[in-house]
Amino acid sequence: MRYKAGTSFQLPVFSYYGVGRALLDVPLRRRGFPKNHSRFDALEGALNSVTRFKSAFIWFYNKEFEEIKRQKEERSFDYRLPELEAVRKAIEQLFPDISEPHIMLNPLRFAVKIDGTRLDIMQLSDGYKTMLSLVIDLASRMALANPHMDNPLEAKSVVMIDEVDLHLHPEWQRRVVGDLLRVFPHTQFILTSHSPYIVEAVNNHLMRFQVRDQITSSSNVSNLYPLPATDTAVYYLQKDAIEDLMDKELGLIDNKLIHPYNVLSEAYDEMRDLQWAERTDD
Repeated sequence: MRYKAGTSFQLPVFSYYGVGRALLDVPLRRRGFPKNHSRFDALEGALNSVTRFKSAFIWFYNKEFEEIKRQKEERSFDYRLPELEAVRKAIEQLFPDISEPHIMLNPLRFAVKIDGTRLDIMQLSDGYKTMLSLVIDLASRMALANPHMDNPLEAKSVVMIDEVDLHLHPEWQRRVVGDLLRVFPHTQFILTSHSPYIVEAVNNHLMRFQVRDQITSSSNVSNLYPLPATDTAVYYLQKDAIEDLMDKELGLIDNKLIHPYNVLSEAYDEMRDLQWAERTDD
């Protein structure tokens, strides 16, 4: 199929995020920034495993400049550029404690407010930098690809994230999958993880879908994103085999997964038995 300029269509986005995504390539100067962006720029470098934060930074900078220009034309500081607002929305939904994402000058930097304090993104923890750079890059690609949509974050896309739990606190690991699905509802995520918290979270989302009509007042449960088992596949990758962990009848992750995570527990039990035996001998 050939692309015809001026035709309206949804451009699907695909993107890959490797373990080097926390190493941000923030530009030091504005010289050489491109002024225009094509919709197909949203696919540039999409499968590179290294960070692509610089491209998202430049796009954000140019869109802020365009928004300021429109505000002057409209004579209203309340005007918001729709595609830039979509990226801001993604940031603020995934990071409730973050507000006012903004490019600042002298020196050039991407800044946010956390609890009323404005911070350079480079001052944040690795967990924040890892997720924030991913969300800014993905949201800006979706907004660039489909600026005509009311909500570009709802465009169809395929996103691969290696070690989605990278640098994240365990409590954050429990909610990161649901947060991503909530902000990017029509995105297919392909995730890898070594974390039992991620596995536990996926099972919670699957169960939430099963009891979605029975939820009353439990905020603990209500805040979970309901995930249909038909939209989910979970595999345990071994050196010489791939094991399907989904129980087709229950629509949950099979308890066969318990074994890989119980190796440390077995060692602990052996040491505990030795300790108890020593006390008995005394």
